[in-house]
Amino acid sequence: MDFALSLDQKGLGKDIQEFSRRFLAPIAAECDEKQEFIPTEIWNQMACLGYCGLPIPLEYGGAGLGALDTLICLEAAGKGGAAAGHLLSWAVSTVLGSIPIIKFGTPEQKELYLPRIANGELICAFCLTEPDAGSDAGSIRTRAERSGDYYVLNGTKAFITNGPIADLCLIFAVTDPDRGSEGISAFLVESSFPGFSRGKQLDKMGIRCSPTGDLILRDCLVPAANRLGPEGQGFKTVAHHTLEWERANFSFFLGVMEYNLQTCIKYARERIQFKRPIARFQAIRHMLAEMRVELDAARLMFYRIGWMIDQGLVPAPVQASSAKYFLTRALKKNADYAVQIHGANGMMKEYPVERTLRDYKIAEIGGGTTQIQLDIIAGNIIKS
Repeated sequence: MDFALSLDQKGLGKDIQEFSRRFLAPIAAECDEKQEFIPTEIWNQMACLGYCGLPIPLEYGGAGLGALDTLICLEAAGKGGAAAGHLLSWAVSTVLGSIPIIKFGTPEQKELYLPRIANGELICAFCLTEPDAGSDAGSIRTRAERSGDYYVLNGTKAFITNGPIADLCLIFAVTDPDRGSEGISAFLVESSFPGFSRGKQLDKMGIRCSPTGDLILRDCLVPAANRLGPEGQGFKTVAHHTLEWERANFSFFLGVMEYNLQTCIKYARERIQFKRPIARFQAIRHMLAEMRVELDAARLMFYRIGWMIDQGLVPAPVQASSAKYFLTRALKKNADYAVQIHGANGMMKEYPVERTLRDYKIAEIGGGTTQIQLDIIAGNIIKS
């Protein structure tokens, strides 16, 4: 068993970390304050460098990376100091926007959409949540009724990451209400389709530069050719078979935790109290040590998921949910300790650690709540 990253993987991570440091970190505070997405010129640079098509195969203009390499890239961007909101929106568009098409798309769907995701033309959204269907995702009410060569979609999707800016949305809708979760289908819906509209951008506590909002479908006409996968298999196939990727998408928070840790180490070395650096005080040293240990453990759990996806050892619900559950706990402590080590300075917006204390909460809610992760783990280990 080899735990070492290859030279290519190290180089990949180094390049994207440097890009994040130079272009994303300097705009993080302002974009967080104004709730703004990555500026177009920087997004276009990311696309030119292949960052918008990390897992997309080379033949469709992507970088052709495997799962582990993609996770390393997401983590590296966090290490560079980018805002978690920017990283979340980027990861959702790049990974959750492309993986379902790669796995379940027709040749025509792949040709039509994957190159445009990779070149940055299309920003994507993954649309499952509804006002009355959060953790109980199988109870969605959005309907899709066949009408000739089209489906007519009606319903509302809620709290959608990239909702206010998405060009291409993976929409889950009920095609057969008598079959429960087996009556849910998936559709690739362009924002230009008739009947598609957006609610207002939501004003959030954290991940403020990740645009979030509702999507409204009123007699939205979607070509039948844009159904992703067989009818009735949207939830059971598309959603369930991207579960590992959905959890792994949060790997950018590993980088955020590393950035916080290094920021705290630097601050503890330089901050003088009682005529000596606070890094010499046991209380501070122990907080730094806990941050290091839990970050390393979380990283190994996420790398294992990336490796399992690459090896075809999926579905792996226990490992995927375990990784996200542990990351969430470690991230919460990391954010809290980072502010505590900085003292009153940690509560000031000029210090980036305060932002993490607001941003971490999405990890406890988005992509399946902490309680849902525990329920998935328990259900599987008891059943097995």
